[in-house]
Amino acid sequence: MRKGISSLISVCFVMMISSLVILSACLVTFSSRFFRRQAERELSAAAENAASITKRYCNADHSREILHSHFTTGAEWTDAELILFDDTGKAVVTSEKGVFEQRSLSQYTIGLIGNRLVSFNTLDGFFDKACLSVIIRVDTDSRIYYVLSYLPPYGFDTFIRNMLMVCFAALILISIITYPLLRFRINRYSVPIKKMTLAAKKYGEGDFSEKVEVEDHDEMGLLARTLNEMATSLDEIEESRKSFVSNVSHELKTPMTTIGGFVDGILDGTIPENERRRYLRIVSEETGRLARLVRSMLNISKYESGEIELSKKSFNLTELTIKTVLLFEHRIEDKHIEVRGLDADVFYVNADPDLIQQVNYNLTENAVKFVDEGGYIEYVFYSNEGKTSLAVRNSGSGLKKNEMNKVFDRFYKTDESRGKDTTGVGLGLSIVRSIIRLHSGDIQVSSVEGEYTEFEFTI
Repeated sequence: MRKGISSLISVCFVMMISSLVILSACLVTFSSRFFRRQAERELSAAAENAASITKRYCNADHSREILHSHFTTGAEWTDAELILFDDTGKAVVTSEKGVFEQRSLSQYTIGLIGNRLVSFNTLDGFFDKACLSVIIRVDTDSRIYYVLSYLPPYGFDTFIRNMLMVCFAALILISIITYPLLRFRINRYSVPIKKMTLAAKKYGEGDFSEKVEVEDHDEMGLLARTLNEMATSLDEIEESRKSFVSNVSHELKTPMTTIGGFVDGILDGTIPENERRRYLRIVSEETGRLARLVRSMLNISKYESGEIELSKKSFNLTELTIKTVLLFEHRIEDKHIEVRGLDADVFYVNADPDLIQQVNYNLTENAVKFVDEGGYIEYVFYSNEGKTSLAVRNSGSGLKKNEMNKVFDRFYKTDESRGKDTTGVGLGLSIVRSIIRLHSGDIQVSSVEGEYTEFEFTI
């Protein structure tokens, strides 16, 4: 991790420095071009002014001193040096006495001048170093002259050198400031990354208790919170898996033990012959219980995996509910239960009738099983915003607050149901929830302890 972070810092820093170097090179290039264009304009203006003065004073006897004075003044105002050449190329007047007075322009250079020549070179050896210069031809009454306006080499070199020094100083300053900041920022990310790596390693080992504490609200904080939420979900799934395995093992163990014990008793003669029929009936009931358990588990898996294709059609939910209640007629009469709400108006729904029949059957069976002796079961139908709801309420002991969010879990049985529900496997309500979700509906439970329990689904 440390090596990776260091490499990242180095790469980022090198990229930043490279970008600054390229930017500096571009800045120096464009600045030098701008400086040269500005210098050319100034040199041209100085040469034009010197040419005008040359035409005015070149025929006077004392013209050399006057021209020297004007050339010197012009050079002071423009930072450009001026030289006047005669038609042979010999220097006649210079803004700096004693400088280039003994030198001459080559005939090659004179041949290139025409009316004007702008160059950045030594003018065929006239200058020791390349200079930016402008030469203008001056035609007088007596002869031809050439006015040379040039920028000393140290002027352009100084400009370039100053620009490079500024860029280099800026580069050093930016490096001094940004490198610690860059390292600090990346290290700030490396700490939570290290924590998340360790946490992920523990998650891979099955320990989901580790949580990453990150206070930032940026992308790293979002990643940490998402990782924590994933750990919580995985922990819940793991607990659900353990509970599922434990419940399945328990539900399978009881009937299998009973079946095995009675069959062995019949085979080894422990159970008398006159009692065998009764015990075989018990074995048959336990076998049926096992079959229902397996069938219910397979159905839940199909519902939740989406393997079942819905055969939706419009049907009368009220009529379907009445037919379902009639299946429990004898049990209802045995417990003297009052059934309410079946005289409701007709309510049509668009759903799979077979699966909704399963929902009605499971809810009614649950109500009949847990209603108190002489109590009531009430059905309430209503529609709202294009959705139809059915509530099934039974009087009785109701549910405790800590049981409300568990009744839909697989194999869950309340403490009271363990005594009353000897044939169920605790999958009925889980199947109901899966079917309702398959219809993109919703199911809720409400209860008042000691009064009633109500399940309401909406599709």
